[in-house]
Amino acid sequence: MKKKKLKSGKISLYIDYYPPVWNPQTKQYTRREFLNLHLHAIPATDLEKQENKLYTEIAEKIYIKRMKSLMLEENNIFNKDVLEGDFFTYAENFIRGKQKAKVDTTHYETAIKYLKKWKGAHLRFRHIDERLLEKFKEFLLTTTSLKSKHTKLNQNSAASYYDKLALIVQSAFLDKYLSEDYTQRVPRISNVETFRQIIDDEELKLLLDNPVADEFVFRSSIFALLTGFRFSALKILKWSDFHYSTSLNAWYVYIIDPKPERSFKHYISHQALHILGGKQDGDKLVFPDLNYHHVRAKLKEWFSKVGLEKKAKFHNWRHKYATDLIEKGEDIYIVSKMLNHKHVKTTQIYAKVPDTNRAKAAGKAIIPHLN
Repeated sequence: MKKKKLKSGKISLYIDYYPPVWNPQTKQYTRREFLNLHLHAIPATDLEKQENKLYTEIAEKIYIKRMKSLMLEENNIFNKDVLEGDFFTYAENFIRGKQKAKVDTTHYETAIKYLKKWKGAHLRFRHIDERLLEKFKEFLLTTTSLKSKHTKLNQNSAASYYDKLALIVQSAFLDKYLSEDYTQRVPRISNVETFRQIIDDEELKLLLDNPVADEFVFRSSIFALLTGFRFSALKILKWSDFHYSTSLNAWYVYIIDPKPERSFKHYISHQALHILGGKQDGDKLVFPDLNYHHVRAKLKEWFSKVGLEKKAKFHNWRHKYATDLIEKGEDIYIVSKMLNHKHVKTTQIYAKVPDTNRAKAAGKAIIPHLN
């Protein structure tokens, strides 16, 4: 236990470790742990003397607790004191670490929201075990969506949220907040194959022949169809992001893609740029004031007019872009790069045999001379 005089005149109490010890919160070795306990250098009143005595006792108890923890760790004995720690505090620190590493933490955060919805605002490490994980799975598979109390949470979302919680629990085990990795004995929630409402060629022609009256929504939609950009990318797209390669005779866009939060050099067709009326100078947004709720309402109006209201989702332009490339014979690895997917398996959802090919194959399944 050591003391450090502060500029304020008070004395800060801290523990000096040698050799340095691992701090699971900061994920690095440290020599000093400041306890946020400050003594009066020269106590002037009885109250200040009592404060000094109280803070010194608290510091000594923390010191003894830390030494006990180190001795147990040295002898490979689990320290049960850590089980009284707050799991949600650990989870928040875990998520902050992911955010610093530029990882999309949306599903991690949502998983914790569902856990709090089920267990309340406080959860200690001692409550984390195999039974809790099993019960949380049951909760996810029966609860409603956070967005709407009238909508049941779908199984694939439940699977994703459980997986994210499992990763946090595994990390807590590795950081020695848990005596074992309970996730190893609890099977994950299985994903179910979903039917994606992808626009086919006839439906696309129908939409183009009956365009939405809102020119802004029409141009942003067709540009998304021709480039595969997500809505979030269109919101931040600037004219200065467009570049031309003379050697390749091709236009490309260079941005920090918002969803995966990584750089993205994306080649686009001349037709895509033509839809925008050609490149403009300056650093202005290509689609200023692009509002999701407005676009969604106009899409619903547009698609409903031709009987396609169930497919009225902006993300369907991206689906159509991907499936068109694959149906035209483009290599799935290249398509994954065009979509800025980190893993090819993410792109494989678009690689299912299209209905047009199945229909042609069915026409070949005939037996000659059979009446």
